[in-house]
Amino acid sequence: MIFLLGAGFGNAPALAKDVWVAQVAPFGGALAQAGRDFNLGITVALNEINMTGGVNGNRLRLVSRDDGYRSKDTVSHAREILQKYEPVAFLGMWGAENISAVLQSKLLESKGVPVIGVTSGMAEFRITPALFHIRAGYKDEVSRILDQMQTMATTRIAVVYEDEAFGREAWDQAQKMLAARQLKPATVVALPSSNVDVAPAVTQIVAADPQAVLLVANTPVAGAVISGIRGKGLKSLVFATSTVNAEQLVKQLGAAASGTAIAQGMPSPYRIKTPVAQDFRKQIVALGIDLERMNFASLEGYVATRVLAEGLRRAGRDVDAKALAKTLESMRRYDLGGFWIDFSAANHEGSRYVDMSIVGDDGRIRQ
Repeated sequence: MIFLLGAGFGNAPALAKDVWVAQVAPFGGALAQAGRDFNLGITVALNEINMTGGVNGNRLRLVSRDDGYRSKDTVSHAREILQKYEPVAFLGMWGAENISAVLQSKLLESKGVPVIGVTSGMAEFRITPALFHIRAGYKDEVSRILDQMQTMATTRIAVVYEDEAFGREAWDQAQKMLAARQLKPATVVALPSSNVDVAPAVTQIVAADPQAVLLVANTPVAGAVISGIRGKGLKSLVFATSTVNAEQLVKQLGAAASGTAIAQGMPSPYRIKTPVAQDFRKQIVALGIDLERMNFASLEGYVATRVLAEGLRRAGRDVDAKALAKTLESMRRYDLGGFWIDFSAANHEGSRYVDMSIVGDDGRIRQ
């Protein structure tokens, strides 16, 4: 699948030249909804930018590829895009394995191209020069979840994680944070990667009878766990990291998703209290896009693109990828509208914001 974006949804004013940006993401497969929604956010932001004169008189254009969440395809698509389009940046990139494969290929390093809006919260990516993060890491998410549990006097906690790099890292952080709170997990369950046959795990969780479950898994696997424990009558609170896509979970489980709390690294696209969320909604409405598409993933795509545009604006008209990356490192305490980004040469972790959303009985996501 290939998406090429020119001026946007409408007729943009004449602009000096095209500046290409790129996205390689899952538009098919288990994580397709998140990839497509992030892409929508990019598209909406680029349309807004180009319709108001572009950046320094240049038009921003997007080339996207579907990697199906397969790391080999992430690498091959990234290589082809770099050779053909010479983008100044990639926007959004999914999966620890996929990102690791791209980094190991040295493609970004050889061209000096940054990635803005990496969706993985793994710690090892936080110190990688090519990656610029606009959401908090898993360490901050786990800390926020355990703080929430503590305010609810929850002491009997089951830790359930998908046995992939991101899950193991979150479990490692959870162990340390539980110990600091003088707590031990009621049970610990490692879920086979990408496997929705979770019956043994469900049995183990139910037998432990926890007050709450800390769940670190991708949406299909997390959904299978939640469905399983609810089917067994377990009413424990479930707190999930942002690896779970809230909207996809509701579609997957329906009423069974009710009561699930999910860590979010973006301001709410539903309460719409922040100016950046208000700006996004205004664009969605103006373009006649279904408001159901306004969610955490699409807002994140919009935010990532706004960060890119500000970096390009500061870098000047004849910017290239290396100059953009250098300029991003000077973006200190930049307010996008109630959501702050703070980069430096020593820090590519632009935000540590974490809030909790919860699925209501009506299937609506609240924060």
